[in-house]
Amino acid sequence: MDIALALLAYLYPKLDVMGVTGLAIALLIYRASKIRKIELRGNFEEDSFFAILLFIFLTLSAHFNLIPAYTVVPAIFVSSLRVRMPYYLSIPVYFAMSTVFLSYFPNPWNFTLILLISLTVSLATTLIMHAAENTSYSIPLVLTNLSVLIAFEIYRIDVSEVELITGFLLAFVLSMIAYRAGVADETGLMAATITGMLIIVSANLKFFVILLLFYAVGSAVTKYRYKEKERLGVGEPAGGARGYVNVFANSFPALFFSLNFGYLDERVFALAFTASLATALGDTMASEIGKMAKRVYLITTFERITAGESGGISVRGEIAALTGAALISLSASLFGILTLQEALVSMVAGFVGVHVDSVLGATLEKKGMLNNAGVNFFATLSAGLLCLLTVL
Repeated sequence: MDIALALLAYLYPKLDVMGVTGLAIALLIYRASKIRKIELRGNFEEDSFFAILLFIFLTLSAHFNLIPAYTVVPAIFVSSLRVRMPYYLSIPVYFAMSTVFLSYFPNPWNFTLILLISLTVSLATTLIMHAAENTSYSIPLVLTNLSVLIAFEIYRIDVSEVELITGFLLAFVLSMIAYRAGVADETGLMAATITGMLIIVSANLKFFVILLLFYAVGSAVTKYRYKEKERLGVGEPAGGARGYVNVFANSFPALFFSLNFGYLDERVFALAFTASLATALGDTMASEIGKMAKRVYLITTFERITAGESGGISVRGEIAALTGAALISLSASLFGILTLQEALVSMVAGFVGVHVDSVLGATLEKKGMLNNAGVNFFATLSAGLLCLLTVL
């Protein structure tokens, strides 16, 4: 544990800004004296130096009311423990740290919301510790936890203890099943739990079922003729197991729309939520099934390309894309999230989003300006934003 960082966080409410900044500078100088050469390889002294430097910048920002102190200091405290543990130890340890410190540090959140924040922080911290192996942990940890706390400052979710427990256990257990089945890796487990839990507590279980439908069908089509796709060199790596990048790229826009639906209670965000997942499933189905097509064309020029190349479209892929978008949209109507008319709008928006994905893949991805995750993120986001434009 970085005692210096934890001490700075603990003393923050007990000292004035000059006192805590002076102490931070003194500790920064001490850490600098221990560093012979900055190599950015994550050794403790170097990691602590950058963490304290970031602490000074963020606490000064809080002093000038650019950012609330109750989002900065808890993020610093939790990030002081930079030990990579198995997830079944890491989650409860970071949860306890966050809960205890948020109960100590003055903030506007009630205890139930503190528990939700602590769960999210513990999952996010565990994710970073597993994703950033053998690199510097401090800055990713602080910035990730700060982002979580700022998000809850914006979206003060009204959640009961029963909803919180139900949301966490349901999301975690189902994500654990996916992990054990090889559908997700450890980072995917954390990312899916965060996404699922927050969708349940911000919206309702029906929204979570639609998210689950995307994961289930998407994973199934990824396994479709997998051995053959692997032999052709177009199979997904790691047996198709989803990591956190894949999970967030395909479902983060849906989470954003879900949070806004719960906070603003506007139906258009339910439509945007569904359309983003319609794009995600439509694109997954088009990609995985289209890889086996014999005739594939680049969407921007319609020249023949090899199956599996970015930006490729085929008749088989188009049918699969429309099927995926329709499956998500009509299921949302069946569960009462959307009307049938809204479901048709979602299906069209989702189908358009799939082609946004193809265009981005044929242009920005081929030029190295976006990776596949970035393409997926902007495509799913575009479908939701297209739905929002319908009310303007």
